[in-house]
Amino acid sequence: MQNITLESVIHRSSDVMASHIDEDLVMMNIDRGQYYALDEIGADIWARLEEPTQVQDLCHQLQRQYRVNPMTCEADVLALLNDMYENDLLSLVQ
Repeated sequence: MQNITLESVIHRSSDVMASHIDEDLVMMNIDRGQYYALDEIGADIWARLEEPTQVQDLCHQLQRQYRVNPMTCEADVLALLNDMYENDLLSLVQ
């Protein structure tokens, strides 16, 4: 399986059901029958992936909104997105 990089364009997989519970977002991959939970920032990232998005653009948006160090943001976002990709929650467009 290919890793997601800053140059990757990704979007949500169509096989995922998601629902907000308090401030968290709980998702289920229908094919796998597995649950996955995201905190408030993870849920914000999920919302931004409704349309195909380049990871680098996503990181720039998050850096501006949350005033986070670029290297920290990129490392954290790539770790989250690669985990989500390995769990079939995201699709790679490019």
